[in-house]
Formats: sequence, C-alpha cells, structure tokens
Amino acid sequence: MPFSKPRLALAVSLLALLPAAVHAQAEEEFVLRTGRRIPADSVKPTATGFTSTVVTGASAQKFDFKASEIERVSLREPAELAEARTQIATDKFLAAIAALTRIEEELLPYREVPGAWWHRARMLRMDAMASKGDNKAAAALADAKELEGLPESTVAMLTDFKAIVAPGDSPDGKISALRALAGRSTDPWVSARAWLEVGNTNSSHGKMDEAIKAWLRVAVFNPAERDLAVRGTIYAARGMQQIGRPQDGVKLLKEYLDDHVASPYAPAIQTETSKLEPKKKDAATPAPEKASEENSN
Repeated sequence: MPFSKPRLALAVSLLALLPAAVHAQAEEEFVLRTGRRIPADSVKPTATGFTSTVVTGASAQKFDFKASEIERVSLREPAELAEARTQIATDKFLAAIAALTRIEEELLPYREVPGAWWHRARMLRMDAMASKGDNKAAAALADAKELEGLPESTVAMLTDFKAIVAPGDSPDGKISALRALAGRSTDPWVSARAWLEVGNTNSSHGKMDEAIKAWLRVAVFNPAERDLAVRGTIYAARGMQQIGRPQDGVKLLKEYLDDHVASPYAPAIQTETSKLEPKKKDAATPAPEKASEENSN
C-alpha cells in the first residue's frame, strides 16, 4: 500500500505532538550488591578492579571493590559517544568507527560493569560498521568469544544487537525476526534500531513504501532515542525522493527542525534538506544558446 500524503501528514503531526528528548542528569554513582552507594567521582580503576577514596572533613576513607560486586552504575554518557552518534547519523562511518574503537579501549576497565558505557560503545561501533555495509564483521563483534566475562544483561543486549546487524537468510524472515525483537526488547534504543533495520531491509529489496513507514515509526514512537529518530527522519526523506516525492521529504525535514530547534542534530537535518531541495536557477546567468543550423551543418 503506497505511503499516501494523508499518512505523511499524520506522521508529521505526531512528531509535533511528541515531546523532545529529555536527558535528565541523574547523580553519578556506583551501586554495590550490598546496597552501598559510591560517588562516581571518587572511583578510579585499578589492576584488579576499582578503588574509591571519599574525603570527609580531615579524614579520607579508601574502599576497594571488584566489578563482580557492582549491581549497577549511573554514569553520564561520554561526550565522545555522543559525537560518534552524530557521525553515524551523518554517514561519517569511518570516522565513527575510528573514534569508537578508541573509546572502547579507554572504557575497557569498565567492560564487566553492569550498565557502564563500554557496551554502548561496542554497539555503536557495530552499528557504524553495519551502516557502512560490513554486516558480517559487525556481527562478529558479538560472537561468543567476545561476550566472555560480560554481565548477563550486556550479553543479552549485544546478542540482540547482533541479530539486528547480521545478514538475514531471507528478507521476510529477517523482517519478522526484527519485529519480534523490537517487541520483546526492554531497551528502547535497541528496539528503535530494530525498526530502523526493518526499513533498511525493505529498502534494499525494493519495498520503499514499507521502508518509509518503518523509518517514520522510529521518529514518531522513539523520539527519546534522538540519534535514531533523526536517522529515521533522514532515511524517510531520502526514500520519498526515490519514489518521486522530494517535496514531501523536504517538508518532513523542515517539520522536524521546527519541532527540535535546539537539537544537536539540527545541522545534519539542515544539510540533508539542502540536498533534497531543488536547485534554483540563477536568473542572472543566461541559458546556453542553441547551435544554429548554419553552424551545425
């Protein structure tokens, strides 16, 4: 069923109604299985785990602990990861892969910590590689050997993400598996990325109307996952151009900009809009003269 203009209008209106992502800054801390809470700014990695030094008045209390003793952590996303998300959204895959490889190395001491940013860096690198077309190599980053020693929650998340980026046996089978994964995943970013891949899979097999619907679904229903919402919007606009409706694509991008004026992805949307907008002819430049019959003989 073609993606009609009324349906586009509905999607745009839903985008306008949904709130922009709010990334609240929770207190950064390590929570141990005993219930003890340790301020993150007091923690440093060691050769065998972590150490915390808390200064109270004139005294300093030192406490050592291992990754296995950690229940969860609340840590702010590193700025380098946010930049990598932008690079992926703007098709700068090689730059993102290089940056994420470096970030993973820097976060390696936190590899076995539940909820740390290491596994997000790994997923984003897999995402960048798959977006570049290296799906098999991306999936290999979540092979069994790569998952050894990781927390159970991280293993589950990376295993799901491997299913998203790995090549499928058939388009219908892949899409069915992606829909099921999106429905059962407890991680909203993973769920949104699965729907983005539904769009990618439909697009690569010539079903552009279905692809546009899936991409717009990401933008409409997962606005908090800002990097993926932007990608869904951009991909949908590109898809509209391919089916002969570039103005609808431009409208979609401009509506997104109007509703997310402070978005860090605004420059990416503006760049994409300029690519899709028809080039205006310069009225000061005369049209080339046709060769006269005399000169052509």
